[in-house]
Amino acid sequence: MSSLHLSGSLSPHIGNLTFLEDINIQNNNLRGTIPLEIGRLFRLQYLLFANNSFQGTIPTNLTHFPRIRVTDLKGNNLEGNIPPELGTLSNLYQLSLSRNHFSGNIPPLLGNLSALQILDLAHNNLHGTIPNELGHLSNLYVFQLSSNNLSGMVPDQLYNISTIQIFSVTNNSLSGNFPSNLGLTLPKLQLFLANTNQFFGPIPPSLANASGLVKISIGDNDLTGPIPLNLGSLQYLQVLHIAGNPLGTDKANDISFLTTLINCTNLGVLSLSRIQIGGNLPNSIGNLSSTLTSVWLDQNYISGNIPQEITELVGLSYITIDTNMLTGSIPDSIGKLTNLQEFYLFTNNISREIPYSIGNITGLASLILEENMLEGSIPVSLGNCSNLQGLHLAQNCLTGGIPGEVIGLSSLYLGFIVRQNFLTGPLPSQVGKLENLVSLDISENKLSGEIPSALGNYLMLNSLHMEDNFF
Repeated sequence: MSSLHLSGSLSPHIGNLTFLEDINIQNNNLRGTIPLEIGRLFRLQYLLFANNSFQGTIPTNLTHFPRIRVTDLKGNNLEGNIPPELGTLSNLYQLSLSRNHFSGNIPPLLGNLSALQILDLAHNNLHGTIPNELGHLSNLYVFQLSSNNLSGMVPDQLYNISTIQIFSVTNNSLSGNFPSNLGLTLPKLQLFLANTNQFFGPIPPSLANASGLVKISIGDNDLTGPIPLNLGSLQYLQVLHIAGNPLGTDKANDISFLTTLINCTNLGVLSLSRIQIGGNLPNSIGNLSSTLTSVWLDQNYISGNIPQEITELVGLSYITIDTNMLTGSIPDSIGKLTNLQEFYLFTNNISREIPYSIGNITGLASLILEENMLEGSIPVSLGNCSNLQGLHLAQNCLTGGIPGEVIGLSSLYLGFIVRQNFLTGPLPSQVGKLENLVSLDISENKLSGEIPSALGNYLMLNSLHMEDNFF
C-alpha cells in the first residue's frame, strides 16, 4: 500500500493479521504512533514504514520479530533512543532509521547483527562515539551515519570491512587520520563521504586502488597535502570535493595537479575552494572531462591569466574563481559556455573589457564580477540574458551609460550592483520594470538627470543606494 496518499493513523487491529510477512506502507502521510499490536506479527520479515509522519518511540516489542529481514523507518518523526534490543534480530540485513529525531548513543549491540548489509542512521541527533562493535559487521556494504553529533575516532575495524561500498560520516565532529591503506582494505568503495568533520593528516594515495570510486567528498576538515596525483586514475570518478582543507603551500604551483585529472572522463563536480593552492591555471584545464558541470576554485592563491582553453568546458553550469590573484582579461570566447548559469570572478585583478560574447550565455542567472579592474562599458549584449537575476559589477573602472536593455531585464530581482565605477548619463526609463528587485546600488558614479518616479513602484526593494552622483 505504498505511495497511495494514505493519511490518518495506523489501526491497532493490524496486529490481528498474524500471517503477515510484509507490511509496505511507505511514502504516505500516515501519522500517530506505531501501534504496539504490531508486535504480535511474529512471521513479519519486511517492515517498510519509510517517509510518513509517525512519531513517538520505537515500541520495544518491535524487536521481537524472529524472522525480520528489513526494518525501514526512515523519514518519520520518531524520537528517543535506538533500542539496543534491535541487536538481537539475527536475520536483519537492512536497518534504516535515518531522517528522524533519534538521540542518545548508537547501541554497541548492533554489532551483533552479523547478517546486516545496510546500516543507515543518518540525519538524527545521535551523539557519543561510534562503537567498536560495529566493526564486527563483516557483510556491511552501506555504512551511513552522516548528519549527527558523533565525535571521537572511526574505529579501525570499520576500515577493514572489505564489502563496504558506501561509507558516509559527513557532518559530525569525528577526528583522526584516514588509514594509509584505506583504498586497499576497502577495495569495493564507491562513495567515500567524510566532509565537515575534524579529520586530519594526509589524503591516502591508496584511495586510487578503490578503482570503482564515484564520489570522494572529504572537504571541510583539517587534511594536509600534498594532493595525491594518482587520483587521476579513477576513471569512474564523478565528484571530487576536497575544499576547505589546508592542502596547498600558498606559493608553489600546486594547481598543476589539475592536469592529472584529465583521465577522469566522468568528472562532473570539482570542488577545490579554500585549499591554499597557488600557481597559474594550466592550459590543460580545457582537457578536463566534457561532463564537468561545476568547478569551485575560489579563495585560493591562483595567479596569472584565465586560459582561453577554459571555454572548451562547454558543459559548465557553475564556475567560481573569486578571491584569488588572477590578472589579464576574461576570455573573449566566454560566450561558448552557453550552459553557464552562475559565474563568480569577484575580488581579483582582472582588467580590460567585459567580452561582448557574454551575451550568448542566455541562461546566465548570476554574474558577479565586482572588485576587479574591468574597463569599458557594460555590454548591451547582457540584455539577451533573459534569466539574469543578479548582476554585480561594483568597484571596477567601467564607463559609459547603463544600457536600458540590461537594467530593464524583468528577471533581475537579487540585485543590480554597479557602485564605485565611472558610469555617466541618466538612469534609463526601463529601470521601472524592476518591480521585484531587492537591491539597487548605483552609488559613487557620475550619473545625472532626474530620479525616475518609477522607483516608487518597486515592491520588494530593501536596499537602495544612489549617493555620490549628480542626480
